[in-house]
Amino acid sequence: MSLPDPIGYGMHEQDALGMIPLRLPHYGASLPVAMSRFFRKYATFSGRAGRAEFWWWGLINVAFSLAMGLLGAALTGDATYIYNQPVTWDAPNVLTTLFGLATLVPSLAVTWRRLHDADLSGGWFFLALIPILGWAALIVMLALPSRASGIRFD
Repeated sequence: MSLPDPIGYGMHEQDALGMIPLRLPHYGASLPVAMSRFFRKYATFSGRAGRAEFWWWGLINVAFSLAMGLLGAALTGDATYIYNQPVTWDAPNVLTTLFGLATLVPSLAVTWRRLHDADLSGGWFFLALIPILGWAALIVMLALPSRASGIRFD
């Protein structure tokens, strides 16, 4: 009698519905799956997040911010509003602030888990506190491929 092949790295067990359990990273996640996992793992700093999980969130975050900037520019008639947002209580700024507050913790969590998937400590996130070079280094780390040794963070 032979046993089935073990689940290899990058492949995962699936539940009865064919879904990858939340405790495991989802490699190649689609946008809806990545967003669902982003909010379902709201404050989960342990475990790992695949590149797709992280970068889909990054795309949504940038798209929302850009949309609010364009809306603000259209409402005020000031084209510089997009990159030079004034501190006002207009609708786009209020929405952007609420969105940022609502997604702060899960944004930090998915970043932490993405670093784990690259087999790095989540503490490397604090490089973001160093202007320009810290952000650049963090972006490079977040783009690194998944490493099998990252399983130690599960």
